[in-house]
Amino acid sequence: MPAKQNPIRLSSRFSGPYRWVLYIVYSGAIGVIVYSTFGRGWFYAVSQSVLYGWIFFLLIRMTVKFQEVYFDDEFLYVSKKQQDYLIPLENIESVEIESLGGVYKINLYQAEQLGKELYFKTSLIYPLNYKVKDALVNVFRSKIDHAKIRKREFPRNALMS
Repeated sequence: MPAKQNPIRLSSRFSGPYRWVLYIVYSGAIGVIVYSTFGRGWFYAVSQSVLYGWIFFLLIRMTVKFQEVYFDDEFLYVSKKQQDYLIPLENIESVEIESLGGVYKINLYQAEQLGKELYFKTSLIYPLNYKVKDALVNVFRSKIDHAKIRKREFPRNALMS
């Protein structure tokens, strides 16, 4: 049996502080937009505040779902503060890029405790080092393909309930 390899970090190690910086930036941007629209009338101010508020709400909702993600030959490891989760690579349907900033989305065949999809950001400076990070994501995709091909063998006396 080959030796177990250490998991490879797929997400940025600064995803926690990055999330809080984004919350502050989004809150400041919506505050500036709301403040600048009050001089033009109430209807314009309310309509612009609702429009940009909705956009920032969608951005914050995606930011909340950022996870710390590691992988090896058999599992995807999702690290949270309270608990770590193991997801077999066979359960991963696809890995696709979600935004130009380097946010990736992992779609699962069956919902786990974290849901049916996970988000992670590969690097804080993604557009500058996209070749290295995309190569790492391609290695992850190839591990997923190998795991789907590889058949799990259960002992003959295992209970399948």
